[in-house]
Amino acid sequence: MKATVIGGSIGGLLTGIALQKSGYQVDIYERSASAMQGRGAGLVVQPGLMNYMIRQGISSHQLFGVPAMQRQILNDQGYPAYRYENDTSFTSWNYLWQQLKAYFPEENYHYNHQLAGLQQTGDIVTGTFADGSQIETDLLIGADGYNSVVRKHLFPGIAPLYAGYVAYRGLIPEDELTVEEIDFFADKFTLYPYSNSHLLAYLVPGNDGELGNGHRQLNWVWYLNKTEAELKELMTDKNGIERQYSMPATFLRQENIAELRSRAQIELPEILSARVQQTQNPFVQVIVDMAVPKMYEGRVVILGDAAALVRPHTASGTAKAYEDALALAAALTDHSNIASALKQWNSVQLQHTAELISYGRQLAKGSGLGQNLINNKY
Repeated sequence: MKATVIGGSIGGLLTGIALQKSGYQVDIYERSASAMQGRGAGLVVQPGLMNYMIRQGISSHQLFGVPAMQRQILNDQGYPAYRYENDTSFTSWNYLWQQLKAYFPEENYHYNHQLAGLQQTGDIVTGTFADGSQIETDLLIGADGYNSVVRKHLFPGIAPLYAGYVAYRGLIPEDELTVEEIDFFADKFTLYPYSNSHLLAYLVPGNDGELGNGHRQLNWVWYLNKTEAELKELMTDKNGIERQYSMPATFLRQENIAELRSRAQIELPEILSARVQQTQNPFVQVIVDMAVPKMYEGRVVILGDAAALVRPHTASGTAKAYEDALALAAALTDHSNIASALKQWNSVQLQHTAELISYGRQLAKGSGLGQNLINNKY
Protein backbone atom coordinates (compact mmCIF):
# COMPACT_ATOMS: atom_id res chain seq x y z
CA MET A 1 0.00 0.00 0.00
CA LYS A 2 1.22 3.46 -0.87
CA ALA A 3 0.63 6.49 1.32
CA THR A 4 1.39 10.08 0.39
CA VAL A 5 1.80 12.77 3.04
CA ILE A 6 1.31 16.40 2.03
CA GLY A 7 3.37 18.62 4.33
CA GLY A 8 6.84 17.88 5.65
CA SER A 9 6.68 19.66 8.97
CA ILE A 10 6.67 17.88 12.34
CA GLY A 11 3.17 16.42 11.90
CA GLY A 12 3.95 15.19 8.41
CA LEU A 13 7.19 13.54 9.47
CA LEU A 14 5.55 11.84 12.45
CA THR A 15 2.83 10.54 10.14
CA GLY A 16 5.34 9.33 7.58
CA ILE A 17 7.41 7.49 10.19
CA ALA A 18 4.36 5.86 11.81
CA LEU A 19 2.96 4.65 8.46
CA GLN A 20 6.32 3.34 7.31
CA LYS A 21 6.57 1.28 10.46
CA SER A 22 3.12 -0.12 9.65
CA GLY A 23 4.37 -1.37 6.30
CA TYR A 24 3.26 1.45 4.01
CA GLN A 25 5.41 2.82 1.22
CA VAL A 26 5.45 6.50 2.19
CA ASP A 27 6.48 9.65 0.37
CA ILE A 28 6.32 13.13 1.90
CA TYR A 29 5.84 16.21 -0.28
CA GLU A 30 6.81 19.58 1.19
CA ARG A 31 6.10 22.91 -0.49
CA SER A 32 9.28 24.61 0.85
CA ALA A 33 12.17 24.59 -1.59
CA SER A 34 14.76 23.68 1.06
CA ALA A 35 15.18 22.63 4.68
CA MET A 36 12.81 24.47 7.02
CA GLN A 37 14.86 26.65 9.34
CA GLY A 38 14.25 29.71 11.46
CA ARG A 39 11.10 28.35 13.10
CA GLY A 40 12.79 28.45 16.47
CA ALA A 41 9.75 28.72 18.73
CA GLY A 42 10.04 26.77 21.96
CA LEU A 43 7.90 23.70 22.55
CA VAL A 44 6.72 22.00 25.69
CA VAL A 45 7.06 18.29 25.00
CA GLN A 46 4.44 15.86 26.25
CA PRO A 47 5.79 12.55 27.67
CA GLY A 48 4.06 10.41 25.02
CA LEU A 49 5.93 12.03 22.13
CA MET A 50 9.24 12.01 23.98
CA ASN A 51 8.92 8.35 24.92
CA TYR A 52 7.93 7.39 21.37
CA MET A 53 10.96 9.11 19.86
CA ILE A 54 13.26 7.47 22.40
CA ARG A 55 11.74 4.00 21.83
CA GLN A 56 12.07 4.32 18.05
CA GLY A 57 15.69 5.45 18.26
CA ILE A 58 14.90 8.86 16.80
CA SER A 59 16.39 10.56 19.83
CA SER A 60 17.82 9.68 23.22
CA HIS A 61 16.70 10.90 26.62
CA GLN A 62 19.95 12.82 27.02
CA LEU A 63 19.61 14.53 23.64
CA PHE A 64 15.88 15.12 23.53
CA GLY A 65 15.65 18.58 25.04
CA VAL A 66 16.23 20.80 28.05
CA PRO A 67 14.62 19.54 31.28
CA ALA A 68 12.99 21.72 33.92
CA MET A 69 12.47 20.29 37.38
CA GLN A 70 10.70 23.29 38.92
CA ARG A 71 7.85 25.64 38.05
CA GLN A 72 8.10 29.13 39.52
CA ILE A 73 5.29 31.68 39.66
CA LEU A 74 6.50 35.29 39.86
CA ASN A 75 4.94 38.19 41.75
CA ASP A 76 4.73 41.82 40.58
CA GLN A 77 8.32 42.46 41.70
CA GLY A 78 9.61 39.53 39.65
CA TYR A 79 10.40 37.31 42.64
CA PRO A 80 9.15 33.72 42.89
CA ALA A 81 5.94 33.79 44.92
CA TYR A 82 6.12 30.02 45.10
CA ARG A 83 7.82 27.08 43.42
CA TYR A 84 6.77 23.48 43.01
CA GLU A 85 7.96 20.32 41.33
CA ASN A 86 7.77 20.24 37.53
CA ASP A 87 8.97 17.39 35.34
CA THR A 88 8.90 18.77 31.81
CA SER A 89 11.25 18.76 28.84
CA PHE A 90 11.50 21.73 26.50
CA THR A 91 12.72 21.70 22.96
CA SER A 92 12.47 23.94 19.91
CA TRP A 93 10.63 23.53 16.64
CA ASN A 94 13.95 23.53 14.77
CA TYR A 95 15.54 20.83 16.91
CA LEU A 96 12.53 18.51 16.87
CA TRP A 97 12.14 18.84 13.09
CA GLN A 98 15.85 18.18 12.55
CA GLN A 99 15.69 14.93 14.52
CA LEU A 100 12.59 13.66 12.71
CA LYS A 101 13.92 14.70 9.29
CA ALA A 102 17.23 12.88 9.89
CA TYR A 103 15.33 9.70 10.75
CA PHE A 104 12.97 9.66 7.76
CA PRO A 105 14.50 8.28 4.51
CA GLU A 106 15.90 11.17 2.52
CA GLU A 107 14.92 9.66 -0.84
CA ASN A 108 11.25 9.69 0.18
CA TYR A 109 11.15 13.34 1.25
CA HIS A 110 10.48 15.71 -1.64
CA TYR A 111 10.97 19.48 -1.40
CA ASN A 112 9.42 22.14 -3.62
CA HIS A 113 6.09 20.40 -4.20
CA GLN A 114 3.05 22.65 -3.72
CA LEU A 115 -0.18 20.68 -3.95
CA ALA A 116 -2.61 22.37 -6.34
CA GLY A 117 -5.47 19.86 -6.46
CA LEU A 118 -6.56 16.29 -5.87
CA GLN A 119 -9.10 13.84 -7.20
CA GLN A 120 -10.43 10.48 -6.02
CA THR A 121 -11.32 7.74 -8.49
CA GLY A 122 -12.35 4.51 -6.84
CA ASP A 123 -9.56 3.50 -4.47
CA ILE A 124 -6.95 5.76 -6.07
CA VAL A 125 -6.21 9.36 -5.11
CA THR A 126 -4.44 11.56 -7.66
CA GLY A 127 -2.59 14.62 -6.48
CA THR A 128 -1.56 17.40 -8.85
CA PHE A 129 1.24 19.81 -7.95
CA ALA A 130 1.74 23.40 -9.04
CA ASP A 131 4.45 22.39 -11.53
CA GLY A 132 1.99 20.07 -13.29
CA SER A 133 3.45 16.81 -11.96
CA GLN A 134 1.11 14.19 -10.53
CA ILE A 135 1.19 11.28 -8.09
CA GLU A 136 -1.20 8.39 -7.53
CA THR A 137 -1.61 6.87 -4.11
CA ASP A 138 -3.80 4.53 -2.07
CA LEU A 139 -4.05 7.02 0.79
CA LEU A 140 -3.37 10.76 0.85
CA ILE A 141 -2.81 12.49 4.20
CA GLY A 142 -2.95 16.26 4.56
CA ALA A 143 -0.54 17.34 7.29
CA ASP A 144 -0.13 20.76 5.72
CA GLY A 145 -1.02 23.02 8.63
CA TYR A 146 -3.14 26.13 9.09
CA ASN A 147 -3.51 26.84 5.36
CA SER A 148 -4.06 23.20 4.40
CA VAL A 149 -4.78 22.73 0.70
CA VAL A 150 -6.14 19.27 1.50
CA ARG A 151 -8.60 20.69 4.06
CA LYS A 152 -9.75 23.35 1.58
CA HIS A 153 -10.51 20.55 -0.87
CA LEU A 154 -12.59 18.61 1.67
CA PHE A 155 -14.13 21.57 3.53
CA PRO A 156 -13.76 24.77 1.48
CA GLY A 157 -15.83 26.84 3.94
CA ILE A 158 -13.73 26.13 7.03
CA ALA A 159 -10.81 28.39 7.99
CA PRO A 160 -9.07 29.52 11.22
CA LEU A 161 -11.02 32.10 13.24
CA TYR A 162 -9.24 34.79 15.28
CA ALA A 163 -9.53 34.19 19.04
CA GLY A 164 -8.89 37.78 20.14
CA TYR A 165 -5.24 37.71 21.20
CA VAL A 166 -1.71 37.04 20.02
CA ALA A 167 1.47 35.52 21.38
CA TYR A 168 4.63 37.59 21.12
CA ARG A 169 7.67 35.31 21.17
CA GLY A 170 11.39 35.79 21.55
CA LEU A 171 14.60 33.78 21.72
CA ILE A 172 17.73 35.00 23.51
CA PRO A 173 21.09 33.18 23.19
CA GLU A 174 22.27 32.01 26.59
CA ASP A 175 25.63 33.73 26.17
CA GLU A 176 23.79 37.10 26.15
CA LEU A 177 22.55 36.51 29.70
CA THR A 178 24.46 37.08 32.93
CA VAL A 179 25.30 34.22 35.26
CA GLU A 180 22.59 35.45 37.67
CA GLU A 181 19.97 35.63 34.91
CA ILE A 182 20.80 32.13 33.70
CA ASP A 183 20.53 30.80 37.23
CA PHE A 184 17.11 32.47 37.61
CA PHE A 185 15.67 30.67 34.55
CA ALA A 186 17.73 27.45 34.35
CA ASP A 187 15.97 24.19 35.21
CA LYS A 188 12.69 26.08 35.68
CA PHE A 189 9.43 26.81 33.90
CA THR A 190 8.81 30.47 34.77
CA LEU A 191 5.33 31.99 34.69
CA TYR A 192 4.18 35.55 35.41
CA PRO A 193 0.36 35.84 35.44
CA TYR A 194 -1.37 39.21 35.72
CA SER A 195 -4.58 40.89 34.65
CA ASN A 196 -5.76 39.61 31.24
CA SER A 197 -2.32 38.31 30.30
CA HIS A 198 0.65 36.18 31.24
CA LEU A 199 4.24 35.63 30.18
CA LEU A 200 6.15 32.36 30.40
CA ALA A 201 9.81 31.51 29.84
CA TYR A 202 12.06 28.45 29.70
CA LEU A 203 15.36 27.30 28.20
CA VAL A 204 15.41 25.43 24.87
CA PRO A 205 18.18 23.97 22.67
CA GLY A 206 20.35 26.26 20.55
CA ASN A 207 19.61 26.83 16.87
CA ASP A 208 21.49 23.68 15.87
CA GLY A 209 20.27 21.61 18.80
CA GLU A 210 23.01 22.53 21.27
CA LEU A 211 22.15 21.38 24.78
CA GLY A 212 25.28 22.32 26.71
CA ASN A 213 25.40 25.16 29.22
CA GLY A 214 26.15 28.44 27.48
CA HIS A 215 24.80 27.26 24.12
CA ARG A 216 21.07 27.08 24.79
CA GLN A 217 18.44 29.80 24.29
CA LEU A 218 15.90 31.43 26.58
CA ASN A 219 12.45 31.21 25.02
CA TRP A 220 9.71 33.58 26.19
CA VAL A 221 6.04 33.83 25.20
CA TRP A 222 3.84 36.80 26.10
CA TYR A 223 0.08 36.68 25.44
CA LEU A 224 -1.69 40.00 24.79
CA ASN A 225 -5.22 40.89 23.73
CA LYS A 226 -5.60 42.70 20.41
CA THR A 227 -8.72 44.07 18.76
CA GLU A 228 -9.19 43.14 15.13
CA ALA A 229 -8.10 46.65 14.09
CA GLU A 230 -4.97 46.34 16.25
CA LEU A 231 -4.30 42.92 14.79
CA LYS A 232 -4.48 44.22 11.23
CA GLU A 233 -1.97 46.95 12.07
CA LEU A 234 0.36 44.54 13.87
CA MET A 235 0.32 41.93 11.12
CA THR A 236 1.33 44.35 8.37
CA ASP A 237 5.03 43.65 8.04
CA LYS A 238 7.93 46.00 7.35
CA ASN A 239 7.41 45.53 3.59
CA GLY A 240 3.73 46.48 3.76
CA ILE A 241 2.52 42.89 3.33
CA GLU A 242 -0.36 41.79 5.56
CA ARG A 243 0.38 38.43 7.20
CA GLN A 244 -2.35 36.01 8.27
CA TYR A 245 -1.33 33.82 11.18
CA SER A 246 2.30 34.55 12.02
CA MET A 247 4.87 37.30 11.73
CA PRO A 248 8.35 35.78 11.29
CA ALA A 249 11.40 37.10 13.08
CA THR A 250 12.97 40.16 11.36
CA PHE A 251 9.66 41.15 9.70
CA LEU A 252 8.01 43.14 12.52
CA ARG A 253 8.00 46.88 11.87
CA GLN A 254 10.20 48.97 14.17
CA GLU A 255 7.22 50.90 15.53
CA ASN A 256 5.62 47.61 16.61
CA ILE A 257 8.84 46.50 18.32
CA ALA A 258 9.08 49.86 20.07
CA GLU A 259 5.47 49.57 21.26
CA LEU A 260 6.13 46.07 22.59
CA ARG A 261 9.21 47.19 24.50
CA SER A 262 7.41 50.20 25.93
CA ARG A 263 4.55 48.03 27.11
CA ALA A 264 7.02 45.60 28.69
CA GLN A 265 8.51 48.41 30.78
CA ILE A 266 5.05 49.32 32.06
CA GLU A 267 3.51 45.90 32.63
CA LEU A 268 6.32 43.45 33.40
CA PRO A 269 8.73 43.07 36.32
CA GLU A 270 12.33 44.00 35.53
CA ILE A 271 13.62 40.43 35.13
CA LEU A 272 11.11 39.87 32.31
CA SER A 273 10.96 43.38 30.87
CA ALA A 274 14.71 43.27 30.34
CA ARG A 275 14.34 40.06 28.34
CA VAL A 276 11.84 41.69 26.00
CA GLN A 277 14.13 44.72 25.61
CA GLN A 278 17.15 42.62 24.65
CA THR A 279 15.33 40.43 22.12
CA GLN A 280 16.50 41.64 18.74
CA ASN A 281 13.88 39.97 16.57
CA PRO A 282 10.60 39.17 18.36
CA PHE A 283 7.98 37.38 16.31
CA VAL A 284 4.21 36.94 16.56
CA GLN A 285 1.77 34.04 16.52
CA VAL A 286 -1.91 34.86 16.02
CA ILE A 287 -4.10 32.68 18.23
CA VAL A 288 -6.95 31.14 16.25
CA ASP A 289 -9.62 28.45 16.58
CA MET A 290 -10.62 25.85 14.01
CA ALA A 291 -12.12 22.37 13.86
CA VAL A 292 -13.52 20.21 11.08
CA PRO A 293 -16.64 18.02 11.27
CA LYS A 294 -14.78 15.05 9.84
CA MET A 295 -11.10 14.17 9.38
CA TYR A 296 -11.40 12.12 6.19
CA GLU A 297 -13.39 11.63 3.01
CA GLY A 298 -12.88 8.44 1.04
CA ARG A 299 -9.13 7.88 1.09
CA VAL A 300 -8.14 11.48 1.82
CA VAL A 301 -7.25 12.27 5.44
CA ILE A 302 -6.36 15.45 7.34
CA LEU A 303 -4.68 15.56 10.73
CA GLY A 304 -2.70 17.78 13.09
CA ASP A 305 -3.11 21.52 12.51
CA ALA A 306 -4.75 20.87 9.13
CA ALA A 307 -7.76 19.39 10.95
CA ALA A 308 -7.96 21.36 14.21
CA LEU A 309 -6.14 24.08 16.09
CA VAL A 310 -5.58 23.73 19.81
CA ARG A 311 -4.74 26.79 21.93
CA PRO A 312 -1.06 26.80 22.92
CA HIS A 313 -1.88 26.95 26.67
CA THR A 314 -2.54 23.20 26.54
CA ALA A 315 1.03 22.54 25.25
CA SER A 316 -0.65 19.90 23.08
CA GLY A 317 -0.35 21.11 19.48
CA THR A 318 2.61 18.90 18.59
CA ALA A 319 1.35 16.10 20.82
CA LYS A 320 -2.00 16.14 19.00
CA ALA A 321 -0.28 15.68 15.64
CA TYR A 322 1.70 12.78 17.11
CA GLU A 323 -1.44 11.18 18.55
CA ASP A 324 -3.34 11.63 15.27
CA ALA A 325 -0.49 10.01 13.35
CA LEU A 326 0.06 7.03 15.64
CA ALA A 327 -3.65 6.38 16.04
CA LEU A 328 -4.03 6.43 12.24
CA ALA A 329 -1.23 3.91 11.77
CA ALA A 330 -2.67 1.68 14.51
CA ALA A 331 -6.20 1.78 13.04
CA LEU A 332 -4.92 0.89 9.58
CA THR A 333 -2.97 -2.02 11.06
CA ASP A 334 -5.92 -3.32 13.08
CA HIS A 335 -8.41 -3.21 10.20
CA SER A 336 -8.13 -5.00 6.87
CA ASN A 337 -10.56 -2.49 5.39
CA ILE A 338 -9.35 1.13 5.05
CA ALA A 339 -12.87 2.56 5.19
CA SER A 340 -13.65 0.94 8.56
CA ALA A 341 -10.20 1.90 9.89
CA LEU A 342 -10.71 5.56 9.01
CA LYS A 343 -14.23 5.59 10.42
CA GLN A 344 -13.06 4.33 13.81
CA TRP A 345 -9.97 6.56 13.85
CA ASN A 346 -12.04 9.63 12.95
CA SER A 347 -14.53 9.05 15.76
CA VAL A 348 -11.88 8.68 18.45
CA GLN A 349 -9.66 11.55 17.30
CA LEU A 350 -12.53 14.01 16.90
CA GLN A 351 -13.62 13.36 20.48
CA HIS A 352 -10.07 13.77 21.80
CA THR A 353 -9.58 16.97 19.79
CA ALA A 354 -12.87 18.45 21.01
CA GLU A 355 -11.75 17.93 24.61
CA LEU A 356 -8.39 19.64 23.95
CA ILE A 357 -10.06 22.58 22.21
CA SER A 358 -12.50 23.04 25.08
CA TYR A 359 -9.71 22.83 27.64
CA GLY A 360 -7.62 25.42 25.79
CA ARG A 361 -10.51 27.86 25.61
CA GLN A 362 -11.19 27.45 29.32
CA LEU A 363 -7.55 28.23 30.12
CA ALA A 364 -7.64 31.33 27.93
CA LYS A 365 -10.91 32.52 29.48
CA GLY A 366 -9.50 32.04 32.96
CA SER A 367 -6.56 34.27 32.02
CA GLY A 368 -8.79 36.98 30.52
CA LEU A 369 -7.47 36.37 27.01
CA GLY A 370 -9.67 37.03 24.00
CA GLN A 371 -12.28 38.88 26.04
CA ASN A 372 -11.91 42.04 23.94
CA LEU A 373 -13.11 40.37 20.76
CA ILE A 374 -16.69 41.37 20.02
CA ASN A 375 -18.90 38.48 18.86
CA ASN A 376 -16.34 35.89 19.90
CA LYS A 377 -18.61 32.85 19.94
CA TYR A 378 -16.18 30.88 22.04
